[in-house]
Amino acid sequence: MTRISFVPWLQVESISASAILIVGDAQRLTPDSKALVFQKEISNYLGTEGDFNEYPIFSKEIPEPTALTPVQMNIVNESKFIKVRGIEIKGVDTSSIIQIGSNCLIESESRFKQIRQVLRK
Repeated sequence: MTRISFVPWLQVESISASAILIVGDAQRLTPDSKALVFQKEISNYLGTEGDFNEYPIFSKEIPEPTALTPVQMNIVNESKFIKVRGIEIKGVDTSSIIQIGSNCLIESESRFKQIRQVLRK
């Protein structure tokens, strides 16, 4: 079976770290991103601030949500063709996905730790 994608116009202004834009089918997409942000009043970096192991947010297991109500689906694909006449996207952020097509599995994860250091007087 041949699938044909026809996208005459697609405009994306910005795609951030570990984000995915895909036209077509995929089996598995697993974007993953980790970020440490240090905001300091005075820019004096020691070089030791960026160890992910020092912050539990980056090593804790993220619990998978459980469905409270069973969902039954019946999907009927009327056509094997994908046609899009125009998409305008301002931005796709960290570990996000824009996909025109089908997918079997998406596992997306983004962890962000922001540290602000203010001088005390």
